Amino acid sequence: MTLLKERLTARRVLGLGVAFGGLALVALDFGVSGPFGAFALCLAAAAAWGLGNVVQRKAAPPDSFRFMVWVSAFSAIPLLLLSLWLEGAPVLDPAAEGWLSLLYVAFVSTLGGFGVWGWLLRRYDASTVAPYTLLVPVFGMSSAALVTGEPISWLKLVAAALVISGVLYAGTKPRRALAATTP
Repeated sequence: MTLLKERLTARRVLGLGVAFGGLALVALDFGVSGPFGAFALCLAAAAAWGLGNVVQRKAAPPDSFRFMVWVSAFSAIPLLLLSLWLEGAPVLDPAAEGWLSLLYVAFVSTLGGFGVWGWLLRRYDASTVAPYTLLVPVFGMSSAALVTGEPISWLKLVAAALVISGVLYAGTKPRRALAATTP
């Protein structure tokens, strides 16, 4: 908001407050059962995501897909060097699932997902688009439950309900504003 000089409405602040309450419950539940280092990495990733949104919004690329291709190509070499430094030389003998996962991450989620995200950032204010990233933990918990059978506690269900309702409230206009804009 500060870096992009965008204005938050009271409705958006209230909705985001409710959603952050849900995220606090997720953090509380995760903090009890998970390692602190992993939680700290999640917070650092969220901060990096936010700064990346600011950079992408300021860059205002005319073609978000092409922008993501170049950003991904530019980051490949430093990430490869970091991987070699931290993990050593790789042994490339993955199963078919490994190759399919790589293709999904590279093309569907990175180029496709971030390309669409960049298009949304170019078209709408970041303060309108960014709250939807708060749904990531909800999708993560849901996917873990569906795919791996991980249990969902009542605390996580309440947290998910708060996040979803807060994001939906923040992302909608009041009825009187809708009535004023509808012919």
